[in-house]
Amino acid sequence: MKRVLIDLTDIEGWRGHHGGTQRVVYGVAKQFFEQTDKKFQVEFIVFSPRENVFYETSFEPIYDRVENQEAAPAQNQSQAVTVSLRSRVKQSVRPYVPESLRKSKHTRAFVKNALWLSKGVARKAKQKISQHGRGLQSSQRGPKIAFTKNDIVLVLGKPWDNPTMERALTDAKAEAGFQLVQVIYDLIISLYPHLHHPSLFKNYTQYIFEAIYNSDLLLPISKSSDKDLAIFAKALNLPMPKTKVLRLADEIVKSSENSKPDSRIADKFVTCVGTVEIRKNHTLLYYAYKLAEQQSIDLPQLVIVGSRGWLTGDFQYLVEHDPAMKDKIIILENTNDQGLSWMYANTMFCVYPSFYEGWGLPVAESLANGKMCIASNASSIPEIAGDMIDYFTPYDAQACLDLMVKYLDSKTLQQKEAQIQQEYKPTSWQTTFEQVSSSLKGL
Repeated sequence: MKRVLIDLTDIEGWRGHHGGTQRVVYGVAKQFFEQTDKKFQVEFIVFSPRENVFYETSFEPIYDRVENQEAAPAQNQSQAVTVSLRSRVKQSVRPYVPESLRKSKHTRAFVKNALWLSKGVARKAKQKISQHGRGLQSSQRGPKIAFTKNDIVLVLGKPWDNPTMERALTDAKAEAGFQLVQVIYDLIISLYPHLHHPSLFKNYTQYIFEAIYNSDLLLPISKSSDKDLAIFAKALNLPMPKTKVLRLADEIVKSSENSKPDSRIADKFVTCVGTVEIRKNHTLLYYAYKLAEQQSIDLPQLVIVGSRGWLTGDFQYLVEHDPAMKDKIIILENTNDQGLSWMYANTMFCVYPSFYEGWGLPVAESLANGKMCIASNASSIPEIAGDMIDYFTPYDAQACLDLMVKYLDSKTLQQKEAQIQQEYKPTSWQTTFEQVSSSLKGL
């Protein structure tokens, strides 16, 4: 029986709500943890960047933490750095602001600008934390892993967050002769660098190069990512390993405790889920709402659910300072799965204008919840639902607005929802696990 070693570096020390890749790592690892047929001997490992080695670890503490849905999860270290800096800036500024002015919008703007300047320091601190791992405690880990030629090492997450991890895998594989299998999310940073922060280009491109060169099997999350792998390999004259496209699960937590996550949410609203970063193209939605204003079209409130990411300062400034958009466009950060479930259940429909995706999970989640999603026609997104939903080019705000207006008609929207509920087949983590498991058996 082959031993499958599943890397948990992305989630072992993580605190707070899981993002996209953490959901994949946890969702698949959980199925391996719970498997009853025991077709593989499954163990879990974690990488220590400080020592540049892998250790044995346990999935059980992670399982208990996530399944028990701790009411007040601790912040991850990066979040703690930002909070600490914000606190220090406020403490530094407050003594110089008269009591009578502390509630002034101009004073708040000044403090906000000071906080913005502090983010550069926060980013550097976060980079140092990333280099030393997220919360890896020596008391939580087992001994160093002894790789053998009978092993399959399965990497489900983001090795590029630890720049030395992929090289450590390469060296260990050369010495022990195990088989290496890795999930590939996208090649956006390497092939489309204008859609991401430039600081990641070198590390990410090196990671993709080594992943292609050293892996026995790659598991891209869409046909689009599979195609991009081939483009990258051909450009650098790399031999392509075997690939098998996965379909990711679109399950989210549903609970009787689901509740409205923010009091600002109007009775009628549309939803856009995803990190507020440049490639998600939220600016197009702002333009669509401004076009609606010019054309005297009364659109519902737009609720953007996502943390603030790369290179979106202009968009955020427009939303926060345009009087016409006050309460018309709001951004919700740190929404948990219960809050997200409430959003999907109560939204009129969803909209997703992204320039480029490895998959486009919010589109799939919308459909899995029986809701229409007006989406960009870029990259992998049409793979999710084919002609079941309506698309627009991510460069045309008027086309996006036209589709939003189309689904303001209740009859049209109800007909589309009925079609989605009848035809769309949600994907479970059990299904994604079976795809992974089947691929491993073929090695």
